[in-house]
Amino acid sequence: MDFKIQLTGLNELLSIIYGNELRLSELLRELGFEESQIEQVRDKHLESVVSQYLEVIHKRLTNDAGKDSYYQILSRRYGLDGEAPEQLSTIADKQNHSPEYLRQLFEEIIQRCRSKTWQVELKKNLKFIVVAEFGKMNERPSREHVAGKLGRLENLRGAADVARLDYEAKRTEILKQIQAELDALDSEYKPILESAEENIAALENEIKTDVLLHGESVTAGSYRATYSQGRISWDNDGLSKYADTHPEVIKFRKQGQPIVSLRIVNKD
Repeated sequence: MDFKIQLTGLNELLSIIYGNELRLSELLRELGFEESQIEQVRDKHLESVVSQYLEVIHKRLTNDAGKDSYYQILSRRYGLDGEAPEQLSTIADKQNHSPEYLRQLFEEIIQRCRSKTWQVELKKNLKFIVVAEFGKMNERPSREHVAGKLGRLENLRGAADVARLDYEAKRTEILKQIQAELDALDSEYKPILESAEENIAALENEIKTDVLLHGESVTAGSYRATYSQGRISWDNDGLSKYADTHPEVIKFRKQGQPIVSLRIVNKD
């Protein structure tokens, strides 16, 4: 088994799962490990971490799929077993599958691995693995080291709070300055807009009445007043009783009142 092949395959898989060419070291950085701690992983714990992490992926994929073959396909494609990776066509031939079937199966495997649940779980497990490795070697940060970071955090949060309060105070002051202008604008335009809406409603009502009297649709400019005959409906109970023997069922016919609607029409 070649560990370099195994690590390269894992990094390639992580890039596919998380995107952005993500490698194991970048993932550790995202998980909150310092550069010195990441260097320790590289120097002392890398093979153990990779082995345990691949076992997590193996178990998770097998449990999800209910079969070990999914991980074996992933392992052979990326060389997670430390052997040279193989193309899907080669894997398909060895497993007596058609290339198209294996391609679809591989896409399903990758989709499982890229799910949000998988991404969260894999990160969490990696963090536990590395923390446990440091614990085995008693390579824990000192209380003073953690306390120093807590002090920095307090300072950062304090500075952020000051900036936030300053922002809110200045924002409030600006709003006060323009609020009077906004109120004046509302006072100026409110009666104008209300009057316009009243005039529009009154004219629309007049147009509808005119079209009812006119008896057909009218188009002018970008508007069309559509005249529609009243909806015709039938007394179904009466129709079912008389339709077969009484052709004069027309007496059960009911017609509603005509209506007019207004709409904007496209005009070339």
